[in-house]
Amino acid sequence: MTRYSFEGESGATALDSDELPTTKPLEAALETSMGDESELLWGVGAVAERVGIATPTLRTWERRYGIGPSQRTGGGHRRYTETDIRRVQLMNRIVSSGVSAQSAARVALSLDAGGLVAALASDDPLYHAPGHVIATPDESVTRIVGAAAALDVVGLTTVLADAVRDWGVLGAWVNVLAPALREVSDGVEAGIIGVESQRIALERLEVELRSVARTYAPRYVGARPLVLASVDAEAESLALLALEAALAGKGIAVLSLGFEVTADAVAGLLRRVTPAAVYLWASHAPDSGVVDAIATSAGDGPVVLVGGSGWSESAGSVGAARLEPAPDLLATADRLVGLLQGTPATR
Repeated sequence: MTRYSFEGESGATALDSDELPTTKPLEAALETSMGDESELLWGVGAVAERVGIATPTLRTWERRYGIGPSQRTGGGHRRYTETDIRRVQLMNRIVSSGVSAQSAARVALSLDAGGLVAALASDDPLYHAPGHVIATPDESVTRIVGAAAALDVVGLTTVLADAVRDWGVLGAWVNVLAPALREVSDGVEAGIIGVESQRIALERLEVELRSVARTYAPRYVGARPLVLASVDAEAESLALLALEAALAGKGIAVLSLGFEVTADAVAGLLRRVTPAAVYLWASHAPDSGVVDAIATSAGDGPVVLVGGSGWSESAGSVGAARLEPAPDLLATADRLVGLLQGTPATR
C-alpha cells in the first residue's frame, strides 16, 4: 500500500492509496513519478479544477510561455508537480493584476520553489521577482518622470514601450502611465519640472498608444460599432487612446470621433449608424449640446458609457440614451466587448 503526501493550506496530509477517492478523473489525473513515489503528480484537468483556470488556457500557457508540467509518468504522460502548480497560480495572480501574460510568465519562471512560495504568500507577488525581469509600477513611474524632466526622448520612449509590453495597454495605463502623468503635472505646478517636459511626455505617450492601435487594429468594424469620443482636448484625453489601443489588441476596430467632439459630429454619426455602445470621455463638465445630441439622435438608445470626472453629475439618462458611469478603464473595456458580442462584421 503506497503512502501519498501532499501539502495544502492546512499543512501536510498523508493518505493511504486505498483511501484516495476512486473517481475516474482523479485516477487519471494523479500519479506518482517513476523516481519518487512520495510526490503526487497532477494531470492538466485536475490542475484546471484545482486552480480555477480553464484547461485551454493552461495548454496555451504551456505552449506559448513554458508554464506547464515538468514531469512524465512511466507511460510518457506529462504531469504537474506542486512546484509547477504554484508557478501556474503565481502566473494567474500576476495576470489578474493587469500584467501581460508574457511578462507574468517571465516572473513565474524566474523564481525557484522557495521564491514561488514567498511570492504567493506576499501581498505583492512582483516584489520577489529579480529586478531585471519586470519593473514595478513605482520604478517605471520614476523612470518616466526622470526621462521627461531630463528631456531624454529615447529613454522615455523605451520605458513607455516597456510598460505597455509588461502590463498590457490598460494595465500600464492604470498602474504606470496615468500615475506618471499626474506626477509630471504635479511637478509642473510645483515649478520642479518644466512645461516642455510635460509636453514631451504627452507627445511620446500619444505616439506609443497610436502605434499600438495602428499595429493591431483590424480592417473591419461591426455593423453596430463601438463609438469613442472625448469632449476634452487631446492632452486631456489620452485615456481614450489607451482604450482604443486596448480594444484593437482584442481585435476590435472602433469609430472614433477623436477629441473636442462637437454636437454636430455626434448627431451626424448617430443618424448614420446604430452603435452597440458609445463611450464619451470628459474631465470637465461637457457641453450640453453634446448631451442633447445624444438624446435626440440615439434612436432607441444605445448604452452610453461615460468616463472622466466631468460626468460625475450627469450620470442617469438623457432622452432615449442611458448614461452609465464607467470610471474603471479595465472594466470599461470588458463592458464594451460584452456589448459588442454577436454583431456581424462589415466593411
